Amino acid sequence: MPRLGRNGPESSSLGLGFWQAGSRLWGYKNVNPATVKAVVDTAISEGVTLFDTAEIYGGGRSEELLGRALKPSYTPGSIVVVSKVAGFRVTENDVLEAARGITRRLGFTPTILLHHWPPPRWTDLCKPVRGLEEAVKEGLAEYYGLSNYGEQHLEKALECSRRIEPVVDQVQYSLAYRVPEIALKKLLEENGLALMAWSPLAKGALAGLREPKTRVQARDPVFKAASRDNELQDALSKVAGRHGATKAQVALAWLIAKGAFPLPATMKPSRVKEYAAAQKLRLAESDIAELDRASEKYVYKWGAGYETDFMKITGVTPALLQKLFISLLGGI
Repeated sequence: MPRLGRNGPESSSLGLGFWQAGSRLWGYKNVNPATVKAVVDTAISEGVTLFDTAEIYGGGRSEELLGRALKPSYTPGSIVVVSKVAGFRVTENDVLEAARGITRRLGFTPTILLHHWPPPRWTDLCKPVRGLEEAVKEGLAEYYGLSNYGEQHLEKALECSRRIEPVVDQVQYSLAYRVPEIALKKLLEENGLALMAWSPLAKGALAGLREPKTRVQARDPVFKAASRDNELQDALSKVAGRHGATKAQVALAWLIAKGAFPLPATMKPSRVKEYAAAQKLRLAESDIAELDRASEKYVYKWGAGYETDFMKITGVTPALLQKLFISLLGGI
């Protein structure tokens, strides 16, 4: 199995994201725990060993559901569990407190602990990074990493690290959002960090979904662009047809070929099987070139450097206001 970063754990080449579990925005606030258990069991049976969640997903409900589903079969080293402390955690003590909460909700310590997004621009970025280091020292995680850290934030975070280096940066990356290829991807490779790709299917658009089914999809400009992009959809269809695969499998296999670890999400076991099969799909160089051409417009469409719309907002919003807003929502 591939390794997550130069010094991280071994993992399947594809993981499963659990934002949806317990999420009001996705329509799964009252999801049945048995549904989550079925998704997890199917993933493990299909060779998926990487699972991702966060403290703000469903206000902690995602972690509780994932932990409950995994616990009967969980053994450190065989399964990699990633969770994220919120970006509004901007001090060492706050990060440590959040890490303890994550362990409590999961029922075990996560393998990798991430900082979900960079702190506001005027705060000391080193403080949460050193909080993550301390969490590893205290046994609250085996490794730590970052999430949504673009080039400038990542370089600063690497300067902040003392004795323990991060192993991963989890960022948006897909055929419809290729911004990491401008500079971030090279920086990660040079420093031995793995790239975990969230929204690898552009929230379903790269699986062929043309109309939004949730508020999350309806508000996402990347979903809108990809779902209406006939050139990209046709390229996905052609490559999928040549391999007897689905569009989703092709989009995920493209990311794996680019060296990323995609994290698709679903609450349907049948979809888990579909996504997991992408690990065995080997695209030809000509397939990758065809997809590259069809999606070339998405390298620079969203900006000249990695900074999502969410990061632009949190970068200028005080941490306490971020925390209050997300608390009032009950998580996302």
